[in-house]
Amino acid sequence: MSEQTYIRSRWFEDIPVGEFHVFGSHTFSEKEIIEFGRKYAPDPYHTDPSAAFDTPYRGLIASGWHVAAVWMKMMVQYMERFATGVQDGRRNGAGVGVRDMLWLKEVRPGHTLTFTYEIIEKPEKVVRDKWGIIRSRNEAFNQNNERVFSFEIDILAERNPDGL
Repeated sequence: MSEQTYIRSRWFEDIPVGEFHVFGSHTFSEKEIIEFGRKYAPDPYHTDPSAAFDTPYRGLIASGWHVAAVWMKMMVQYMERFATGVQDGRRNGAGVGVRDMLWLKEVRPGHTLTFTYEIIEKPEKVVRDKWGIIRSRNEAFNQNNERVFSFEIDILAERNPDGL
């Protein structure tokens, strides 16, 4: 049996409320918006630049799920920089709930979003005697510094066994 990588960025106890990260930026191209739309969100305002003008959006826009998928990819890539340890294949940081996901402004071809993450709460809840919950606010801002996407997510963080 091969050894599995176990990514634990930090113990629950080592993650402070108020910690803030910028994951990076991503520019959405027309081609990328259309490809994602055709595969996952086949509305004309995500798939057809001409037909999109006859919709309430008056042009092509990225699917909100496309924006969320880019957030996910950028978050995982960013957090892997903090990875440590090898154990049994479990990955620290699994999401257990999302709340208040909002798509506030259209994301159009050529728009560049910058994704941020802030720890806003650590509820006093222990899951299976081993995991704590970290609540974060996640946002994306466009090139004009306008907030276009936001949500909160609860994620698992392994508690330090020496502190239990």
